Amino acid sequence: MSMRRKCQFSGVALVALMWSGIAVAQDAPTAAEASGAATSAGSGIGEIVVTANKREQNLNDVGVTAAVMGGDALKQQNLSSLSDVASRVPSLSYAAAPNGTPVYTLRGVGFYETSIGAYPSVSIYVDEIPLSFPVLTTHSTFDLERLEVLKGPQGTLFGQNATGGAINYIAAKPTDTFRAGATVTYGRFNQVDAEGYVSGPITDTLKARVAGRAEFGDGWQVSTTRPGDRNGKVENYMGRLQVVWEPVSSLRFLLNVNGWKDKSETQAGQYIAQQFQNEGLAIPPNPVGSWRDPAILATPFSANDPRAADWSNSSTLFPGQKVPFADNDMIQASLRADLDVGDFGTLTSLTAYTRFNERQGNDSDGMAINALDVPLTLGRIETVYQELRFANNPHNPFRFVLGGNYEWDKVDQQVNIDYFNSSARIGFGDLFGFPLSVDTITNNQRMRNYAFFGNVEYDVIENLTLKAGIRYTNARDKANICQSDPRAPYNLGNILKYFGAQYQGIPFQRYIPGECVSINVDSVAAQNGQFVPVVDYLPFGGIGDYHSTLAEDNVSWRVGADYKLTPGTLLYVNVSKGYKAGSFPSITGSTLNQYVPVHQESVLAYEGGIKATLLDRTLQVNLAGFYYDYRDKQLRTKLLDPTFGQLDVLQNIPKSSIKGFELELTARPSNHLTVNAAYTYLDARIDKFKGFNAGGDPEDFAGTAIPYTPKHQVSVSANYNQPVTSSLNMFLGATINYRSKTIATLGGDVNPSTVIAASTNCVYCINDYAVIDAQIGIEDTDKRWRAFIWGKNIGNAYYWTNVVSGYDTVSRFAGRPATYGVTLSYDFR
Repeated sequence: MSMRRKCQFSGVALVALMWSGIAVAQDAPTAAEASGAATSAGSGIGEIVVTANKREQNLNDVGVTAAVMGGDALKQQNLSSLSDVASRVPSLSYAAAPNGTPVYTLRGVGFYETSIGAYPSVSIYVDEIPLSFPVLTTHSTFDLERLEVLKGPQGTLFGQNATGGAINYIAAKPTDTFRAGATVTYGRFNQVDAEGYVSGPITDTLKARVAGRAEFGDGWQVSTTRPGDRNGKVENYMGRLQVVWEPVSSLRFLLNVNGWKDKSETQAGQYIAQQFQNEGLAIPPNPVGSWRDPAILATPFSANDPRAADWSNSSTLFPGQKVPFADNDMIQASLRADLDVGDFGTLTSLTAYTRFNERQGNDSDGMAINALDVPLTLGRIETVYQELRFANNPHNPFRFVLGGNYEWDKVDQQVNIDYFNSSARIGFGDLFGFPLSVDTITNNQRMRNYAFFGNVEYDVIENLTLKAGIRYTNARDKANICQSDPRAPYNLGNILKYFGAQYQGIPFQRYIPGECVSINVDSVAAQNGQFVPVVDYLPFGGIGDYHSTLAEDNVSWRVGADYKLTPGTLLYVNVSKGYKAGSFPSITGSTLNQYVPVHQESVLAYEGGIKATLLDRTLQVNLAGFYYDYRDKQLRTKLLDPTFGQLDVLQNIPKSSIKGFELELTARPSNHLTVNAAYTYLDARIDKFKGFNAGGDPEDFAGTAIPYTPKHQVSVSANYNQPVTSSLNMFLGATINYRSKTIATLGGDVNPSTVIAASTNCVYCINDYAVIDAQIGIEDTDKRWRAFIWGKNIGNAYYWTNVVSGYDTVSRFAGRPATYGVTLSYDFR
């Protein structure tokens, strides 16, 4: 039996076992064995602490669905990024975007957009300070107390961009006594990771913690055309300084200064198919394969191997520069102040400033030529955040949180695109005398958001708690988007001016360097032969930039009830509605229509569940069922451009729906063994939308699956700890994670008519896969030191997390192959 079938069988058997043995359940922490997230309760399962209501509570007392991983478990399992964590949390999916921007989807709710200035659908926080854009989250998984994944809309307390949920990093805090520690790892591909911290008191009222991490490694991808060439070098640096000052018992300050530097090589794609264009109105039909660059036709498809890939070692825009590279950095400073107002409650202030700089190149086509490369992206983000809230005494039967926050964001991005070897150069050169090969897009945005929120809980009787929350959000996004031609003889600029002149009926004039050259016609209406201008500040057919302001507001809310059936059993029900802000894209657009923003999306969620602690705290069973009414989902799709054929566009999907359930079991039959098993079922569908698939074919997508939403997700893990001597313990652990088949684009389960592949396999599918990780080692009984060997994807499974279409190509982004190594750590106390 193949490994895939074994894992499928194991998942089905696991679910059957859960249902036959237990009649109650909901969602407890994934990896509840994580000692860093739980407090000991004898031989039973420890209590798990979460901050879902912006105050620390026992997870089993809170009617939310959450997964929690402790800092100790993250270290033992060598999970050093949020993409690693996503592979362990059922219902949380990670996709590698071509430009390296991480995309997270939780329970089918996510936003696939590669612009650095796009708000996510899954909000991410470090100690309640937002990392407002996904690109800021790349290197935050170090020196943590725990990590929390809150599932379902969290808009009332965590803001409008948490329609899918929220992820909270809880950093390890300064200690009351001196402590220090260091961890060193050596692994495959010459991986060297070093992490350490120093923590303790400075005075009676002041204590601090300094932590840092450095990561190095050789390239793991092997060039298809240059077998001796490697890509994927790792060079990252992370640091965090925290200072706690408590001048009096009622007043506390926490200063947190953290940041990272990324000088790694970005991942290259795997070239898996050719894709010719569904021609625009301006181009006569042409036979398949015409206007093909011989270099594309001569390039072989990548092997079905996790290491196989290819990339460009030069660019026509930047000769001699290897395309995949990064030189990015982020720094954040935040100050938290807590003032106790007698015994009544606590006033909390959160102030933060974040800055991010991007300079990187990405190879999207998976080829050694420039069919579609982004050799240089420049970006900058600045964010200012302020929150003020008041929470009353948490021991009061009536508990409330009232507050407001303000955020200001400045996001600038310049994307340079090189498609010298594409059919655009040959086709437009033959037809019009303008061989196209380069493009530059700039997107400058200024965003302002403010909100007011409140959340209440009331213990009606001893076992029954009613809950309600509401938030009003007002958002404004002012954008200026410009497409220009960066290089003489300015073929892109000239051809767009030529077509603009045709629309206007005026003489053609040559491109002026620096001009913005997208055309003011509505390309969607153009499909019916009717041309409608998009903006009123340019004439019909005129060329220029796109500037607009997106102003939105909304009211998110949540109501629910928690009922303690017994001291160890909690039943709960929640109904909530959340919103995600609208967004402007950063894409090449021949017409201004492609820059029109999508407006805000909403999720109305119904959820109920049960949490049960059984058998003298040796068994925890959790079950949650949910249904989402998903309106105006924001999705990157395709349109048929009148000049260039199929191009990218952001669109709102009018109506979608998601239903499913999550079942989790954690058993601790002895002090030595903890077993955790989880299963998630998702049925995520588009209910209403007509558009174009990735190949430019018109299609009615009603009833088709939402991308990046595997129907079945299974995670099974076991951790065993056994004393060897009075001062020495042996431990071992293993995890199997299985994800069923999904798709990377709308209608991706059927190959478009424009695709030419090596086989009839579904090119836009993300096939099902199973990944096995394991660890074995020794440690002293006081956990002062630890030594272990570990393996990730030890079966060397070939899987991928994303498939993207270029102008002529389709490529996929594979998961890393088998990696293994040894880790040594020591704590000084």
